Amino acid sequence: MFESSATAREARIAAARAALTEVQARIGAEREGGERTPLPLAESLAELLPGGLRRGSVMSVAGSTSLVLALAGEASKEGSWVAIVGMPQVGIVAAARRGIDLGRLALVPHPGAQAATAAAACVDGMDLVVLGHGLALSDADRRRLGARARERGTVLLAAGPAGATAWPGSRVELVVESSHWSGLGAGDGRLRDRDMVVAVRERGRAVRRVTLRLDGERGVWRPGVRGTVLAEEVA
Repeated sequence: MFESSATAREARIAAARAALTEVQARIGAEREGGERTPLPLAESLAELLPGGLRRGSVMSVAGSTSLVLALAGEASKEGSWVAIVGMPQVGIVAAARRGIDLGRLALVPHPGAQAATAAAACVDGMDLVVLGHGLALSDADRRRLGARARERGTVLLAAGPAGATAWPGSRVELVVESSHWSGLGAGDGRLRDRDMVVAVRERGRAVRRVTLRLDGERGVWRPGVRGTVLAEEVA
């Protein structure tokens, strides 16, 4: 029984490595063949990052897993490969609900001590890689992954809870500053919409605050009713 189980496990690992090698070869050829076209964003999120997700960039997103998945959704629908590493709370239902094509999604929920190796393999072979906050990565690991993403043209999204420290070298930080749900009455109703204010911090630019609304029933994002609020200039 043990031998049979071990053999099956080795077969799954071999199949996963073969699939990743195939993806790496395909994406490598695409990247060498032309310019690094940004990955697209859903129209409802375009105000956060005008122009889309720039290839080779490193971003930090703090305070909303739903927002992280939504940022990857449009690119996935348009044919990009996505990997989510170290986020066991994210399953295929949540990913699909935010628009991610499950046929081009790799989930590595518990990489353990192999976090740096798993993340590097995904950066080499995927268009967009989401990394969870609790991964066993040293500062040196993070710097190497950032440099590897820039070299490979991969978009790296570092996800974290509210108040999480930004990924070292992040070009953009998206921080959810406030969030609230609506729809409940005095003992009746149900949660329907979620409004959040997201601070957009880019190097050398003024901080912007964008209000977004999530339709809780359909899982669709749209611009919030208050629009964009400009904040103070960066010191």
